[in-house]
This record gives sequence, C-alpha cells and structure tokens, in this order.
Amino acid sequence: MKIRLSGGVVASGRHAWIARPSGPRRLLDQADARPGTPVALGPERAPAGDVANAVRELSVLVADGGAVAAGAGVDLGGGFRSARLDGARGDQRDAVLAALRTVGLHGADRLGERAGVLVALFGPAVTRPVGAAAARAAEEGRWAALHLASAASDVLGPEQLERVLVLEAPEGVDLTPGGSPSVLAGYLRQVLEQVSPPRRLALILDLWERVAERRTGLARRDARLATQSRRDRVADLRKRRRHDDDEHILWQVRIDLENEQPSLADIARWTPGRWYWHERLQRVFADAIAATALLRTAAAVADHGLEDGLERSAPVLRAAASLMPDWAAGKAARRVPGLTGLPVRPGAYVRDLARRLAAGKPMDAKFAAYTRPRLACARDFALVVIEDVGRVMGDMVGTHDDLLREWSPSLQSWREGAGYGRPPAEWDGIAPWTGPMLGDLEPLRRRLTPDQDPATAETAADLLWYADLVDALARLYGHERAQPTPGTGDPWFDHDPPPAGEPLTPRLDSVMGAVSGAAQLVALGGVPPRAPRTWAALTAGLMSATAIAEALTGDFAVPAPLAALDGTTVPGTRLRLKIARSARDVAGWADYMGNCIAGPAYVEEAREGRSGLAGLYDTDGLLVVNAELAALRPASRGWRVAEIAARFNDAPDEALEQRFRDWVAAVPGAVRDETAQAPDELPPPRPARRRAAPRLVEEAGPALGELALRSWAQAAPEALGALSAVAGTGTDAALARLRRFGAPQLTGAVGRALDEGATDLVRLWTASGLRPLRSALDALDPALRGRFDQLALLLGEPPLPKTLRRLVKLPAVADAYSLDLVARRVRRAIGLLAVRDDPVIARAFAKPTAEPLLCALTIATTCAGPDIRLVPVAPPRTTSVPGYPATTLEDEEGPWQRALPAARELGTDTAVFWDEIAEHGLRVPESWLAHGGWAALWSRAHTRRR
Repeated sequence: MKIRLSGGVVASGRHAWIARPSGPRRLLDQADARPGTPVALGPERAPAGDVANAVRELSVLVADGGAVAAGAGVDLGGGFRSARLDGARGDQRDAVLAALRTVGLHGADRLGERAGVLVALFGPAVTRPVGAAAARAAEEGRWAALHLASAASDVLGPEQLERVLVLEAPEGVDLTPGGSPSVLAGYLRQVLEQVSPPRRLALILDLWERVAERRTGLARRDARLATQSRRDRVADLRKRRRHDDDEHILWQVRIDLENEQPSLADIARWTPGRWYWHERLQRVFADAIAATALLRTAAAVADHGLEDGLERSAPVLRAAASLMPDWAAGKAARRVPGLTGLPVRPGAYVRDLARRLAAGKPMDAKFAAYTRPRLACARDFALVVIEDVGRVMGDMVGTHDDLLREWSPSLQSWREGAGYGRPPAEWDGIAPWTGPMLGDLEPLRRRLTPDQDPATAETAADLLWYADLVDALARLYGHERAQPTPGTGDPWFDHDPPPAGEPLTPRLDSVMGAVSGAAQLVALGGVPPRAPRTWAALTAGLMSATAIAEALTGDFAVPAPLAALDGTTVPGTRLRLKIARSARDVAGWADYMGNCIAGPAYVEEAREGRSGLAGLYDTDGLLVVNAELAALRPASRGWRVAEIAARFNDAPDEALEQRFRDWVAAVPGAVRDETAQAPDELPPPRPARRRAAPRLVEEAGPALGELALRSWAQAAPEALGALSAVAGTGTDAALARLRRFGAPQLTGAVGRALDEGATDLVRLWTASGLRPLRSALDALDPALRGRFDQLALLLGEPPLPKTLRRLVKLPAVADAYSLDLVARRVRRAIGLLAVRDDPVIARAFAKPTAEPLLCALTIATTCAGPDIRLVPVAPPRTTSVPGYPATTLEDEEGPWQRALPAARELGTDTAVFWDEIAEHGLRVPESWLAHGGWAALWSRAHTRRR
C-alpha cells in the first residue's frame, strides 16, 4: 500500500498504524483517517508488541508536542517512525521544532541525522556556526529565539541568524505564543521582501525588544491582578458601606435631637451641620489613602515577592494606618449579620498589616495566609472609595464651597511615607472640583517654585491624593498611570484604558501578532519606507498608505440567510456566530487573530454579497475562529465553508470544524426576490432614444460560457492538482486562496511548495500553461470577437471594466477566468524565483526538466541581468547555442523564439533581449550548471519538449 504523507511524500513498502481507544489499528485505506492524522510507520510484518510500543510512543509524542510533532519522523523504536498523513498544515520546520521541544536536545538523535534536522529548521544554506548556536539555544531552553530564527531563515543570512539565536527572552515570558514557524516565515517574507537585506536583521532585533517589553508589561499586569480575589466584592462592599452610613447618620440624628426614637417628621426636619460634612470629607480622604496603600502593597508583593514587597511597602502602610484611630478601626471591622465579612473601611486591613510588620514575626506560610486575603480586596476597596469621593464632591460642590475651602487635613506624614506617584509639578487638579476647593489659590503646578518641597505647598484641596488612588489602581492593571478623561464627569480618569491605535495597527503582544499585522498592511497596499531603522518606523510607513484608510470603509451586503444566523449558537458547541457587517468589523478581527481576513479579496467579495465573513466567539466573548462562507453554484443550493482557521491561521479543533461545516451546509441558499410591488401610478412614457449599444454579456456570454466550460473540464484536473499543492488546500479552494495572495505571498508559496516537494517545477510549469479562458476566446466566433474587442482585456490583470466584471461572474466563465488569472501569476512567481537564483530552481534543473521551461527562464535571466553569479552559455553577438541538438536564437520555428511569449509572462522585458545578447551573450545562473554544465542541462531538458 502507498501512503501519501504530509509534504507530498509517498511511503512505499511501509504500513501505518493509528492510535485508537481499543489499541493500535492498521490503516488499510488512507481515507479511513482524517488528513494530517499522526501515524506510526513500520514494516508490514512487525510483531504486535512492537506495534503497540510504537503507537504508545506516538501517543506520548503527540500528547507532549501536538500532532505537528509527529511529522518530524521521530524514531519510535522497533523500526517505526512517526509521520502525518497528507493534508496537514505547515511545513517540516514546524514538525522538527515541535518534536525537538518534546524530546529535548538529548533526544535529538531520534529525529535523524543532525544535518537533516538543521536543514529542516534553517534551510539548505545552514552553516555549522548556526547549528552550534541553535544547539545552545535548545539546551538553554530559549525556544522563542529558535522559533524566530527558524522562521527568519527565509529572509536572513547565516551570520544574521546567529545574532537571532543568541537572543534571550525575559524570565517567564514567551514571546512567540501561538502560530507556527512556517506561518511566521510567510509573514516575514511578505513584510521584509521590499526591505534591503542588511536592514532586516535590525528590524527583527528591534521587534524582539519591543515585544519583550510589551510581554513583560503584560506578565507584570497578570501577576499584579493575580493578587486580587477572583470574586467581585464591589457590590457587597457597597451594601456594607451604605449600611454603615445609615447607622452613622441615625446615631447623629439621635444625638442632635436628644431622642432615641425620633419620628420620621423629626428626621425630615433634621439638617446636617458643618461637622457632618467635615466628617464625610475626612472619612473618604482616609479611606482613599488606605486603599492607595493596599494597592501599592499588592503591586509591590506581585513584583518583588511577599517579604521584599512588604518591606518596601512598610512606610506606606504606617503612614496610612496613622489616619485611622483604634476606635474607628474596631468599628469598621465589626461584623454585621447578612452582610459581607469584609471591614467597611480599608484602613482596618492597613492597620492589621502595619501591626504585623511592626511585630517582626517571621514571614512564613502562616504570615502569608494572613497577608494575602487582606491584599486581595484592594481593588474592590479602591473602586467603592472612588465612587464615594465622586458622591461626596457631587453633594458639596456648588452648595458647600465654603466648607470645602475650610477643610485642610495634613498630608505631611502621608507624603513622608508614600512620596509622590504623579509629579506635583505637572498637576493642574480637577477643575470642576479643585476650583471651588482652592478658591483664590492657583493650581499646585503653578504654585510650586523650582526649589520648593511639594509637601510644603500641597493641600488636600489639590486632590492629588485622589489622583494617587486612581493611579495606584491603574498600576495594578499594568499602566504607568491613569488616563485623564476630561469632560466626562467623575471619576475623571480611566484606570484601565484600552490600547491606543487605529484598527489594523500591528499589535506587540507577540512576535507573530506584530508580524502578521504588518503583513496585513502590505496585503492592503502598504509600502515600507525607504530605510526604516526601527519596527515602529516600518509599521508607521505601512500605515500611511491611502489604501489602508480605504480598506476600513464600506458596509457589506450580507445575504439574508446568513444575516438570520447572526448571534445564534452553533449546534453542539458553546460558540456564538457573528457575521461581519462592515470593513471595520473584519479589521478588528484581523488585528486580534493575526490573519488576512481584512484583505482586499475577502472584503470585496463581502461587499458584493458573494460571501459572508464570520467569527465564532466563546462564552467569555473571545474570538476563537474566523471563517469565510461562500455560496454554492447556483446560489439557491446553499452555502459552504470556503475557509476556516483559528488564531494565526492555526487549524481549529477538528470536532468544532466538522460541526460548523455540517451546520453551514444545512443553511438555505439565497433566493432572488422576483416579485415587484406595483407602483401607485404609471410612470410617464420614456422619450424615444437611440438604439442601445451591443450588450456584451447578453450576446457573447452564452457562447463564451459554453466554450469555457468545455476548456475548464479538460484543464482543471491537471492544473488544480499542482495549484492546490501551492495553495496548501484542497482542489476546490485552491483558486480562491491563490487569488487572494499578493505577489510576495504567492512567490513564497510557490518556493515553499517546490522546496517541500509538494509539487515539482515541470508539473507546475505545465499546470500554469493551461488557460481554459484563453482557449475559449481563441475558439469564439471571430465575428463576436471583432464586435466586442474589449474581450482581449480578459487575458490581462484586474481591474476589469464593469461589463467584463459582469461577464466573469457568470458561473460558466468564473472558474476559467480564475484559473487563467492564477496561472499567469504563478508564472510571474516562478520568474521571480529564477532571477533571485532561488535554490529551488537549481535543484529542479538537476533533474529531468522541460525545454520550454528552460528556454523561458534562460531568456528571463538574460534580459533581467540580476545581481547574481551569471555564466555565459553563448558568447556575446552569437546566436548559436551549444548543446545537442544545437539550436539558434533567431530561428523563428526554434525553441528560443517560441519561448519569448512565456518569458514575457515571467515578468521579463524581452525588448532588451537582443541588446543583452550583443553585450553579454546568453547567460544563466551558475547554480543551474552544478550538475554537468550546460550540455547536460540542455540534454535533460531536450528529452521533454512539452
């Protein structure tokens, strides 16, 4: 049995076993397992014990490294090796890196020869120093650097890779979470293709630093928030504080009225005195100081550990504790049946911590168990105190301004212990509040002199202590300080502002997120600046393109059947479906998911209503999957999932994907509503007009469609087989995917398919020469072609005139047009690989090749004159080309003249051909002649003239 494995490899004479709950099961037919399934390959007559051991080792490998690790060919013992069935995503570098992380450097011999492992990771140009640096990175556990270096090997040279392999990530921080090296490599090629090679390393190193800084900040935020309780106690604290306020007011009423049981009328006539307002201000001030101390202590403990963090926070805790007397602390801690057990005021916990620290007891597990619950509610206390400050100021500003100006508690002890978080010299106050409180005084920033101690000038009316509270809450969320929100009312600050930036601005949450975001900008038409020195300069240049702004505009024409599904839950899952309604929707998706769903091709199809773009959200509101839903032909048949992918284009869960596909397949198709409402009155008769111009779609469409269908049926099987290998999809989705690729992306895909052996150059050349639409146009009635001379534009690049756009949307013409368009673009990609002297072309010419292919590529390199090592095949001013049989360049019926049209399709300006022959002669890259020179290469090509 022949088994087709990932990468197009065919395993002959070997048999495959897969793991099943009942034990190992021999695979009798490849269709019995899903594409990409991990298998154990071994001899047909292997003993049952060896099979069981191999499948057990395979299961362990997959459990630790994922299914992708099986593709590395790991030795499973007993003559067995791991593999994956054809259809798996990614390439060999993904498999080798995943397997290496699983078996470790000590088990690297299980992956095969060291040279093969290095070539899989870094390509054929890998050097010994790169291998040594990679070994050190693996030994030291610097997998993020190894991940990035493997992906960057497509755009960096060996010496540059050594610089990448010595990078170190901050401790406990992963800079490459999610996304495979091969996907990252594709994005890097797309982004850096137009950047000069010497600058690429600097950009990648700067990106590493920026992502490390961002990830460190996120890790710090997570660690600080982890000190807080997962249970939200804000509502409980509100009730507790409201009860305490009520009790306090009733106590004051009884004292003032000298009546233990005042009537409702007595209470209604009671008016709070000046002491009441002063006490409210003092209480909320002390509570804000205490909440600030708890927040700062929680952040210090998260950053520096329990012992060091508490020692750093001791002065802050002592200063805050001094603002609450013993009787107030005891009253605040008193439990009330039916309400939360938390103290009503944060100062009670501050005093507890300060007292424990002063006792000098060892900071052991018992001490930690006492401390952490008291810090865990710092955030909840801060939120309710911020609300109370706003409530007090709302009650007093404008009605009790004189009392606000009289209130002046001392801040000296607090500033001595806590210092300043926000520079006093920059503090202008909160005008609606500090204006009435300060009266005739200027804001603190203006009152301070350059040499003055801020503590001597600051007053409580400056409300800098309030800003300290909101800033401390912001630092708990990983921000330097809170962000002002002028004109919005209290609390006047946002303690957790969303990231700034326009949609499609590349994120720095991970290397993959940053690079995929930049690649998205390139796909939308962004152009890198001439000489970017930093990653920020590169992305700023990409964002400045007019095409980016245009990509964010426009609503989608969502078909009614898909619109009806918006917001529903996918059966058998807990995921909710959202249908994108505008370009901004998919821009946000692309920003988070790191995919190309906001690309022009997807957006244009959605604007026209020919497809629907969907996102699946989990119960926490996180986007987990994107999908494109395309109509079947005719549209009344229903819908299919054209593409589906998780974040960073990873494969989604298999069970989820199957349920979603089955669900979409049952969605009814779009039916055109042909009923027209009768008008209230007849329109006036139209004036006489000249005879309409010939209608191209109506008159030429049927005949061209019939011919196109016939040509498509003949060309599609062979062409789609090769093109699907480039697209990395099934044959039904290959054309749609390849049409969406930009030139750099398509060139990379062609090079990757040739490098991995998914297809060969001769087969791809033949497939890209099959043009069903061109054949249909050639066979079309000459009278029709003469009448509609614009039909020739169908053989060029988009955009097409409106009439031709209507024509190519006809079901009978659409597929043929797509194949012609993709075939021409694949030819240009092959031409780019040739003039760059890509190793895949040289390796292909070491095998039997085709005469038209060799002639076209030789003409292309001769005309382009690229900056590579070129070797003359024929001397200047000579038209005879050596080899058997001998040929001449000027023979109209010879292979060289016949190859000129194909050379033009490769992107070559053949008008300079004879000038180049006169000056330099016929030239080819030196690498093409490595196996026997030109005579041997021509002989290999002449045996296949097709």
